[in-house]
Amino acid sequence: MTQELSRRSFLLGSTTLGAAALAASALGLVPEAAHADEADEAAPAGDVTATYDCDFVVCGSGTTGLCAATRAAELGAKVILVDVNTENGIGGNSRYVENIGNVAMGTDNALENVGAADHYYDGLASYHRYASNTIVTRRYADDGEKVRAWTTDFQGITYNEKGKYDHGEDGTSGGLNAIYTMYQLAQDLGVQFLFDARAYQLLTNEAGAVTGVLCKSRTGEITQVNAKAVDLCTGGFAANKEMFEHYTNVPYDCVIPRGSMGTQRGDGLNMGLELGALLHHPEAINYCSWILPGHYNKGALTVCGVNQADEIFLNQDGRRFCDESVIKDWTLSGNIGSQQQHVFAVIDQAFVDKIMAEGVVTRRANYFEPGEPVPHFQEEIDAAIVRDNPRVFKADTIEELAEMLGMEPAALKAEVDKYNGYCDGGYDHDFLKAPEFLRKMDTPPFYGFRCLLAFYNTVGGLKVDEYARVIRNDFKPIPGLYAGGSDAGALFGPYYDVSCAPGSTQLWARVSGYWAADHAVNDYFPTL
Repeated sequence: MTQELSRRSFLLGSTTLGAAALAASALGLVPEAAHADEADEAAPAGDVTATYDCDFVVCGSGTTGLCAATRAAELGAKVILVDVNTENGIGGNSRYVENIGNVAMGTDNALENVGAADHYYDGLASYHRYASNTIVTRRYADDGEKVRAWTTDFQGITYNEKGKYDHGEDGTSGGLNAIYTMYQLAQDLGVQFLFDARAYQLLTNEAGAVTGVLCKSRTGEITQVNAKAVDLCTGGFAANKEMFEHYTNVPYDCVIPRGSMGTQRGDGLNMGLELGALLHHPEAINYCSWILPGHYNKGALTVCGVNQADEIFLNQDGRRFCDESVIKDWTLSGNIGSQQQHVFAVIDQAFVDKIMAEGVVTRRANYFEPGEPVPHFQEEIDAAIVRDNPRVFKADTIEELAEMLGMEPAALKAEVDKYNGYCDGGYDHDFLKAPEFLRKMDTPPFYGFRCLLAFYNTVGGLKVDEYARVIRNDFKPIPGLYAGGSDAGALFGPYYDVSCAPGSTQLWARVSGYWAADHAVNDYFPTL
């Protein structure tokens, strides 16, 4: 069999990884995981230092990859999984997830028609204004419960009635516990793991069918894995500055990846693009509102200080730019926040006292419930100021606060005065915020927060069909090539649907991985 090597069309983010890893480190999210260096050049055959043969090779060890690997092995295939991380980085971004996802619309606390596939399909398709692939969405809705059941019955992963993964007996987080459980199962099934092996080049035969992949280690060693089919599950391109800015038109310095391993550099997309694959809404991002880098993102300082509907959000010019209640919807806040160079939150002492006595008005995930007092809020603010945190400021006047935040004092004072006037009148003439969230900011001292818009990952990618086959520019599947999770575009339009379908990216990861393995082993291999 003749192997043809194709070349990358995009940069691999060599300057981006360090910044992304540093950002994740500031959030305390980077484990001790190594990853391969850049693999810009195609390797001559003589440079290959190791060769492996299998039926099905999976690129990536996140939820998608581990589901694909275990399903293919369950069906009797010989499986190899290659991953850019070393073993202690197994799982990638999936280490930090919380929710398996539900076949239901609503929110974590108010799911509707659980398990009703028709209702789920209609809700998803309508939310995305039919910009998602409706054929894929239909099958996803139909198969969601089956794959959830397989997750428990075969993989041994459990979760509660809201879809939250159960923690490990030793206190391991739900997401990491799920990864470890799948990893152990995969090994028991005979899946071979090649770590520190960054997939960078697909192999094809004369007919254009994919027949394997080349990988490179951080020390430059080239590994060739020959296979009947390849599944791309490398996690999207959240850590590739060039790709992110190209597809989203959002400056990378204005956002921060939350929970990123720093290895999501678009490898899967680039390998598919080299073979003429189409893309599906690569601009789609799953935003998750503002955070304060260097501070615990589930703490009071972040949730109560910069994620509430009854405060003021301002941009770099000291101007309000939205109805602050958009913060309850990560997609809405992300869409509007990404249009600003900087995002600031401003509160006063009365707001702080209100949080300590009465709690929040905006529920953010399961961290603080409305109406429950948060007595340590002031303590967290004071601790941040004492350590001279560059993102938390305190001043006796709005003008002084403006100078600390780098704004024009007169402009910020005028904007706050205008907002307070709206509060007095009970009507927001600019952005129509509901009267119950109009709270005056006029009790000194004043506090300002320099925020960053966070995002979990990219959710658009290579165009796939309802079998997770990658579709090329003639709208035909590329033989032997599959993609799933954040490498695959189909389920989402240009936006993330977390406000109405919590956990959808995680369930999509499972379903798309399952589909790829199922089709490859049961339908594609018999044709070879």
